[in-house]
Amino acid sequence: MNNIAAQLRAAKNRPAAGGFSTANHAAAKRSLMLAIGADISAPSSEPAVNLKTRYFVWLSQSFISRPVAIGVAGFVLTVSGLMTTVNAAQQSLPGDVLYTVKLINERAQLRLASLDRKAVLHTEFAEKRLKEVTQLQSDTSGRDTNLVAQTIDAYTQEVASANQNLRELQASGNSTTVATASEVQQNLVALDSAITNSVGPAVSSAESTAVTSAQATTQVAQDDSVSVAVEAHGEANSEQSTRELNDMFIRQFATIGTRKAFDVHRLSVIRTSLDVHADVLESLNIITESDLRRLERSINIAVADVAPAMDMFATGEYQLAFDALKRAESVLRGIESTIADAEIAITTALMNTP
Repeated sequence: MNNIAAQLRAAKNRPAAGGFSTANHAAAKRSLMLAIGADISAPSSEPAVNLKTRYFVWLSQSFISRPVAIGVAGFVLTVSGLMTTVNAAQQSLPGDVLYTVKLINERAQLRLASLDRKAVLHTEFAEKRLKEVTQLQSDTSGRDTNLVAQTIDAYTQEVASANQNLRELQASGNSTTVATASEVQQNLVALDSAITNSVGPAVSSAESTAVTSAQATTQVAQDDSVSVAVEAHGEANSEQSTRELNDMFIRQFATIGTRKAFDVHRLSVIRTSLDVHADVLESLNIITESDLRRLERSINIAVADVAPAMDMFATGEYQLAFDALKRAESVLRGIESTIADAEIAITTALMNTP
């Protein structure tokens, strides 16, 4: 009997028998002491009852903290759900349920932004409005012309707000004015091109009026961003502002060259269409070969007239240089309007041909 008892006592520490060795026991105790904040650097002289008390205090605190943890988890889940909604709203269009969330998020960004950042943000939101317009126009299930016109008007308001913020920034004497004007101008150049190339033909008087207003506002804002930059540079001339102004000039100068190439290409497409579909288009007298050649000459003359602008800019006559580019752009816009009328007439005639 004594042998059996001795064997049982010996087996209690053997891991193979499910026992817990002295070393394992010491390690577990060390972990527990660390958990309750006890000092394990020296042998503890505290009574056993004190350690037990500290253990139960630690254990109770862990249970007390659980409601807090649950509350935090609920908050995280709520915020996560909100972010999911906001992200989903970014893909929404005017008329969708989540579109209001999209606009609220944009207004929140504006409230938190500095004045220079607000001007840029408005141009970025304007870009979103144009993309929404093109998506609404591509809806073959039924185009809501009122929504299209309203979205174009919203675009116009964003551009006007960017222009207003830029003027306020200049009035404040902020050192970032020229840099901000340069960024705003860059975005406006892209927006101006997008209106011409991405927004489809108006199918109602409301859309037509909205597009015309959007184009005019964009052009005015683009010219104003240049004026703000030139004026701010004159008030606080610096190497940085000179570089920013130079970037603006090169950007606008390059845009004229790009427009020339694109307009010449459009004339070529019109000429080809008149030849290929002569049986349908010839009797309509939409545009003649003589008209096409005249438009080509006008494009070349307008672009050639901007060459002196480079010399003006080099001698510090910044506003005169930009004005020369503006005149060329004005001529090109008139030509592009004539080209667009011919394109619409040709497309309409071909679509109505059996």
